[in-house]
Amino acid sequence: MLASGITALTVDAFVRRKPTIRVWFNTAQYMLAVGLGTVVYQSLGGTVSLDEFSFSLIPFAALVLTFFIVNHGSVSLAVSFSSSGVSIREAWGRIGGSALVTDLLSSTLAILLAFLYVKLQFLGLAVIIFPLFLARQLYQKNLQLNEELEEKLELMVKAMEARDPYTSGHSRRVAEYAVLIGRELRLSSGDLDSIKRAALLHDVGKIYEEFAPLLRKDGRLSPEEMMIMRSHVVRSAQLVATATRLRGNVEAMIRHHHENYDGSGYPDGLSGEQIPMGARIIMVADTVDAMTTDRPYRKALSLQRAIEELRKYAGLQFDPKLVDLVAGSPGIRRLLGALTSPEPSLPRSIQDGTRIARVRA
Repeated sequence: MLASGITALTVDAFVRRKPTIRVWFNTAQYMLAVGLGTVVYQSLGGTVSLDEFSFSLIPFAALVLTFFIVNHGSVSLAVSFSSSGVSIREAWGRIGGSALVTDLLSSTLAILLAFLYVKLQFLGLAVIIFPLFLARQLYQKNLQLNEELEEKLELMVKAMEARDPYTSGHSRRVAEYAVLIGRELRLSSGDLDSIKRAALLHDVGKIYEEFAPLLRKDGRLSPEEMMIMRSHVVRSAQLVATATRLRGNVEAMIRHHHENYDGSGYPDGLSGEQIPMGARIIMVADTVDAMTTDRPYRKALSLQRAIEELRKYAGLQFDPKLVDLVAGSPGIRRLLGALTSPEPSLPRSIQDGTRIARVRA
């Protein structure tokens, strides 16, 4: 415990230069994880010796599992308590949900470390330095790739918003609403990340030149222009698919976020459960933001009026379960509270009974 505490304190304070509260938190949780792991290991018959090598699978596996739960669990609790809207379950999924297998496998290095030290003393420690350094480099490379992906997403969103100033901030708001809906559905952290990325990029295909005059047009689009505009979902999906890590789920959510629940949407006429859940969520989030923000052709609707319109088209354009969730969501109301305005008359496209999708196109 003392060795792990001194190591964590030294590295976090003088190498990584983390804030003081994080330094003490990391130091304490590492010492706690090591201490409890030791208690479990010894209580199950595990032995420690610097002269003879001894290995028992069950005590060692219990030690690793205990360390993992305490280490990742304490961090998950801290993240949940300090981040608004992030549940312990989601925090656990982001921090340790996919790391258990990796940690269990990499923990076998501890067995090798003990064996080499007993047999070769300090020379044995030197032998294991290279594989440990390689493992650390691979971990750092994965983090770097994730950071680069987020930077590319941000650049794509900024390029899209530069093309269409009226939707400045729209993609970020849609992503925020979509993630909130996903959290209330208790989706996994991996699913939430995919939905967030898809929501950020759901209209990215509009950066192509053929959409520029349509985005600047004040009046109603002609049937030919509407066909071109509808192609943005395919163009967006194709553009996103050029990034390997966005192919599959994210690509599908973007392609199908204009599919109507009754099958009357585009581009493929999917219906009901055939439409990816993420796409159904983005459809609702996109519509909520479109109706509750000012547009060139109308003023923003109040949240209550927007919910009335969602209910009107539940089962037709929207997943009725998602409509019920949004209607009763205090989180959505908090996010949109500042946007609530006097209720103007509805756009003619809604008054005439046509789909809200026309307003959002």
